[in-house]
Amino acid sequence: MLFFFYLVFEEDTPDPKVLPQGERFLPLKASDIQGLRIVTREGLTLRCMKETDGSWDIINGERKVNAAEKINDFLEAITTLTEIDHFPVDETALNQYGLQEPATHITLTDLTRKTYDILVGDKTPDASTGVYVMSADNNRVAILGAILNWELFKLSSLFVLSDSQQE
Repeated sequence: MLFFFYLVFEEDTPDPKVLPQGERFLPLKASDIQGLRIVTREGLTLRCMKETDGSWDIINGERKVNAAEKINDFLEAITTLTEIDHFPVDETALNQYGLQEPATHITLTDLTRKTYDILVGDKTPDASTGVYVMSADNNRVAILGAILNWELFKLSSLFVLSDSQQE
C-alpha cells in the first residue's frame, strides 16, 4: 500500500529547479547590489549606495523613514522577476516599445563594480499586465510583470529633480 502511495503522489512532485515562467531577467541577487541609480524621462532621480553595515546612503533623493525598505523591496523585485516573453528588436523599432526614450533608466552596481543598465519602456497593450524592458547592452526586449512598475511607483516618493534639471 505504501509503495502505491509513493508512485501516485511522488511522481506529481514538481521539479524545484524549473523556473515558473521564463528565465530571470537579471543574473543578480538583491544582496549583491551595492549601488542604485534611477532617472526618469522627466529628469527625476534617485541615487544611493550601500554602506558597509548594509544600510543605504541616499546621495541624491529624499531621505524618508521607510526609504531603505522601499529600496530593498525594489531590488528584490527586479532581481527575481522572470521574463514573460522576449524577442530581438532592431534599434529603429525601439520607439514602438517606449525604449527610444525610456520612461525610466535604472543602473545597478554589483559587488565587483560591474554595472547593469536597464531601460524601462511602455506598458504592454494587453491590460497593462507587463512592461517592456531592455538591458542597454543588447537588442533583446523582455516583457516583465507589472510588479516592476508598482515597485518604481513606491520608490517615486524618494525621487528628486536632478541638479542639472534645477538650473
